[in-house]
Amino acid sequence: EEAFDRIEHPAPILSLDNAFSIEELTTWQERITKLDERVRGSGFSLEPKLDGLSVVLHYENGIFIRGATRGNSLVGEEITENLRTIRSLPLRIPQDPDSRPAPARLVVRGEAFLKLSAFESLNEKLAAKGEKTYVNPRNTAAGSLRQLDSSLTAKRPLSLLVYQIVDSSDPLPGTQQETLEYLQLQGFPVPEYDIVQTLDEVIEHLEKWDLAREQIDYEIDGVVIKLNDLDLVNDLGVVGKAPRGAIAYKFPAQVVTTQLEEIRTNVGRTGVLTPYAVLEPVEIGGVTVRQATLHNFDFIAEKDIRVGDRVMVKRAGEVIPYVMGPVTDLRTGDEIAYDPPRVCPVCEEPVEHFQGEVAWYCVNASCEAQLIRNIEHFVSRPAMDIVGLGIKIVEQLAKEGLVRNVSDLYKLQREDLLQLEGFAEKKADNLLEAIQQSKDQPLARVI
Repeated sequence: EEAFDRIEHPAPILSLDNAFSIEELTTWQERITKLDERVRGSGFSLEPKLDGLSVVLHYENGIFIRGATRGNSLVGEEITENLRTIRSLPLRIPQDPDSRPAPARLVVRGEAFLKLSAFESLNEKLAAKGEKTYVNPRNTAAGSLRQLDSSLTAKRPLSLLVYQIVDSSDPLPGTQQETLEYLQLQGFPVPEYDIVQTLDEVIEHLEKWDLAREQIDYEIDGVVIKLNDLDLVNDLGVVGKAPRGAIAYKFPAQVVTTQLEEIRTNVGRTGVLTPYAVLEPVEIGGVTVRQATLHNFDFIAEKDIRVGDRVMVKRAGEVIPYVMGPVTDLRTGDEIAYDPPRVCPVCEEPVEHFQGEVAWYCVNASCEAQLIRNIEHFVSRPAMDIVGLGIKIVEQLAKEGLVRNVSDLYKLQREDLLQLEGFAEKKADNLLEAIQQSKDQPLARVI
């Protein structure tokens, strides 16, 4: 019994050949110009090469009826219910009632992916619950769409961009530019794109895209360059599983190697211990990186990462850099295998690891790392909203031993505060007043 039904695509869902240099782009253009002189006059479209999961969406009379993964390019897995949970996927087209009506049958192709900001906040939530975090946005998107339970997919904030018509009962637009304009009119989210006339202009625009990937909120690993004339693309045909009339220009990867000097551990508000790497400083994409995440202790063991290893470090867009794994060929024999800590690095109490869970915990409720973060959370705006009680003051109170748990906040006296550095009478009175006022918060806030 297969988990998902299989869907045959109305036309092959092709992949693209890659070019890694300007020379390879020029060679591609020369090769296809020899096959068809019309290439000279076609012009090109440039779109971001999204690093997600290709999806094929079927509409009948403007209603989204089913969707599938790319699969082996001819047959994919049906994931209709999971796709319905993507907020930017239109369940009915056209979205604008004044635009021309939807065709009786329309099949489009797009990319489902996770924005970098959404990826980071999802990982923070998973880590706080002691669950396994994801290594990169692409795996997360693919894993989310292949959940058997669509309510789990719904919790993942996936995005969608659509860029191709696979099949339609109406005549197809003649160019890629008209295709993207048509898709947008129907209500589909489409990628940003450029239309240029010559390969020289394509090359000029590549630099713009390379700079843009630092600013945009999703991971792109290159730019897709397509001939704008789609009849010409069809006539040029396919070689292997790739159309001749399009190519993916891949940016140099933002991966470097450096020395792993130390593995340290952070303690989160819920007591979860998270390992991170202290690195010999290295520049990745214009940013100096000194630390990188190691996800969890299982990841270190699975990848056999040792202290003293040369490691590969990746930084994707604005996401926190992470260690991909060791370069084992460069080992000298002086590397030290890593053992997860037996005691909490902050309070030195023994840590616990529960069967079947990824996380290691410090279970000491009065551990200072947890105490500070617990109080920080308790006094924050969504909770008790105690104005003037920032993280610095919380740290000060914990350090002086004035606060060992949340309830101690309500026992603070004026003279306690006045002996602290930076506290004058007015500041002390204001803080005590804010603590008093927080007693009026409703029960839901307290909890």
